[in-house]
Amino acid sequence: MGRGFVRQEKSTKTYLKGWPEGLLAAGLTVAPVLVVLTTVPATRAAHTAAQIVGMMAGGLMLLAALLFFFHWLTTPSRRHSWTVTAMLVLAVQVLVSSGHELASPPPDQHMVLLWGNAIDLLAITVVIGLMLLGARAVRNPQPLLLGIGLAVALTLLHMSGLVDPLPFTSSAAAAGVVLLLIVAAHLVVAWLVLRDHNLVEWARNRLALTVALIGVAHIARSGAFEGLATDLAASLALASAAGIWASTTFLLLRDAMSTQHRRSIVLEGSLLEIESSLRGSREQLHEIRSTVAGAAGAFRLLDDTTIGAPTRARLERAIGTELDRLERLVSPPAPAVPGPVDLDSTLDVLLESHRARGHVVEWEPTGGAAVHARPDDVAEALNILLDNAATHGGTASRVAVTRDANSFEIAVTDEGPGVAPEEREGIFEWGVHGSDSPGEGIGLSVARRLVSEHGGTLTLADAGANAAPGSSFIIRLPAARRSED
Repeated sequence: MGRGFVRQEKSTKTYLKGWPEGLLAAGLTVAPVLVVLTTVPATRAAHTAAQIVGMMAGGLMLLAALLFFFHWLTTPSRRHSWTVTAMLVLAVQVLVSSGHELASPPPDQHMVLLWGNAIDLLAITVVIGLMLLGARAVRNPQPLLLGIGLAVALTLLHMSGLVDPLPFTSSAAAAGVVLLLIVAAHLVVAWLVLRDHNLVEWARNRLALTVALIGVAHIARSGAFEGLATDLAASLALASAAGIWASTTFLLLRDAMSTQHRRSIVLEGSLLEIESSLRGSREQLHEIRSTVAGAAGAFRLLDDTTIGAPTRARLERAIGTELDRLERLVSPPAPAVPGPVDLDSTLDVLLESHRARGHVVEWEPTGGAAVHARPDDVAEALNILLDNAATHGGTASRVAVTRDANSFEIAVTDEGPGVAPEEREGIFEWGVHGSDSPGEGIGLSVARRLVSEHGGTLTLADAGANAAPGSSFIIRLPAARRSED
């Protein structure tokens, strides 16, 4: 019983949601009645007010049909495209028939068959046909274009007809049969709406109730009943139908847009994850390619029988170091804990690898300089700068290590054309590179990230007025503590 009560309460809240919008729509529909009742002669005030309410309700229904069209655009469905067309026709029919009757009041005859009754029957028959086409899920139409076309055709039929009774019959029996057919047709449309399971249940029920209320309004306006109560019933039926219809389509559109917004957020998150993963893969590939190039260059130099034993030993040590780093890149272990990194031994291995590839690098050992970082990160950042110097500054470059109070500066300088002033700002951005650069714009971004993870910086030195040609990239890293040394 507890679960049933909760489910019933939830269902009730679902059906009642949007009631403020519905009341606002109904209020806007009925508001002109007060003006009419105070300005129109008493003999026609109630009936005229009912016709104005009908016109206002028809206009609001037309707006609701357009909102339903926009809802279809957010969640396109073949069946809904026919439903949108049918709703446009139904809304325009209510609007035009009310306006036509207001402009040319019908004769004061009880239960006569008018030209407008025939158009009403034709319109609801067209609506049934459209709903059946939607149920069969035939070819998808352009609902706005088709709906407006059919509505214009019905409007022209209204304008071409007469308000007088139809010439072939004006008997009460014939008028009653036509009225019953119109009401029955509205009930059929309501039943077809209830069977449209592409719509949520609460929306189906509301739209079916809307169609039924329009049928009730037809009974009240048929002439079968006369008086203030009849006009009031017609006004209430149409105002309620307009309010329910407008609030339903507004809520459907709002829910659809909210769903699309949530999906866009999820999609954006997925794209960011994919981009991050792709970026990480490209960075890893960049490191692997650089490491393999260093090891391959050193390995090819080993075939030279003229090199001495000390050089051969350094080359073998460089190859072993690069292969160890390559293994860590392919199958990364747990991140190493930052500690003291000896710059002399790190640079010695790297420079041997670069010299094996034909790069000329000037460097003087420091005699024990050490920074606080992870060895692989320091080696990769320096390797990127050396590669960058060889690519953009020719084969000759220089490495200089200096120390201040708490950090070391490692400057890698080349003799190339330097960096253009307009490119200096974005040179460290991921994927940014010069138009004539053979690189991918990844290396400097990776190097800056690796250095910054250890509290360091990577900057491009300012080009002075009398500075030598080329560019100088400076890594600043915290010096290793004495306890670490």
